[in-house]
Amino acid sequence: MIGFADNHVHLGDVRQGDFDFPEKMLNLFADMGVTDLNLLAYMPFSNIVQNLDVLYWKSAFKRSKIRAFGSFHEADIYKDIPYEEQLEKLLSLGFDGIKFIQMKPDRIKFLGRTLADESYDAALSRMEELGTPAIIHSGDPSYFWDYERMPKSFIDRGWYYGDRGYMSPSEIYGENFKMLKKHPKLNVVFAHLFFLSEDIDEARRVLLEYPNVKYDLAPGWQMFLDFTTDIDRWRDFFIEFSDRILFGTDASDGKSVNRELNEDVMSALTHDRTDFVSFKYYGHLADEGEIRIKGLELPSEVVDKICYKNYVDFVGEPKDVNMSLLRFEAEKMLEDIKDDEKNKNSVEWLSELLKRI
Repeated sequence: MIGFADNHVHLGDVRQGDFDFPEKMLNLFADMGVTDLNLLAYMPFSNIVQNLDVLYWKSAFKRSKIRAFGSFHEADIYKDIPYEEQLEKLLSLGFDGIKFIQMKPDRIKFLGRTLADESYDAALSRMEELGTPAIIHSGDPSYFWDYERMPKSFIDRGWYYGDRGYMSPSEIYGENFKMLKKHPKLNVVFAHLFFLSEDIDEARRVLLEYPNVKYDLAPGWQMFLDFTTDIDRWRDFFIEFSDRILFGTDASDGKSVNRELNEDVMSALTHDRTDFVSFKYYGHLADEGEIRIKGLELPSEVVDKICYKNYVDFVGEPKDVNMSLLRFEAEKMLEDIKDDEKNKNSVEWLSELLKRI
């Protein structure tokens, strides 16, 4: 391959000004031959500084070519700024696209709306006009609505949606399709294969009906188990839509298994169609203590598209970071939150950032 791109990488919460964790993760990926990666801000439900965190590493790390996707403020002191204004600010700072997690079930419940709401229309229309790429986390695996199938560790995280007023999967898909019909030119990747690995016919229908939609392969291990149940048909799907699928790992600087994630997703693409042990670190979620999947055994030209070409086509060349505007925003935010005890870690992080830029 002429390049190797990971479309789906996160930064966790800032740690009192500690810049070591992100750098270690980025160096690990560079050592593994990842030439390009997409750093995604995880707001609106992470720390207030995460957009600036992502943008800093885009500017500071030189061993890989980094694109940065920002997120809208939804749950902090800037939440009332209209989304179209937030979009223009993010693009002016040098972000390459927008990450949306607003379609995850617990986020929908918290916000009381979805991306189909009219409050997002102006921003989404502007993104259509500019060709600005979007990555959307929508829904979750279907078993998150089935208590008997849920791993206890996931229940403990609050990811069981079968009660307490969460939208159903079909309702969430309906909201996505409503949004896509309003914004048909949106350049969008739905993360985690749009959580359609249990329904190959629907996964195929969506791509045929919405020509600007793409998927990424950030795991969930369950997705690769689903492929294994009908590996030949899924292999045909990957070949048919080889221009619409992107490599991704869902790595983050808070995980200790980023190397394994990268190797497992690549193995799923390239291993032959026989069983092998994969996703070993998820073994506690499988009755047999390990997860065995089949590889898709894809042709090398298809792997090249999924692992590099499709990513570059999706995101384009990275924009330059506007360092003076980054400093201005950091100084303003520091002033805005300096007396807020709950943002103590963010205050310390901003103080360190301003020493570095």
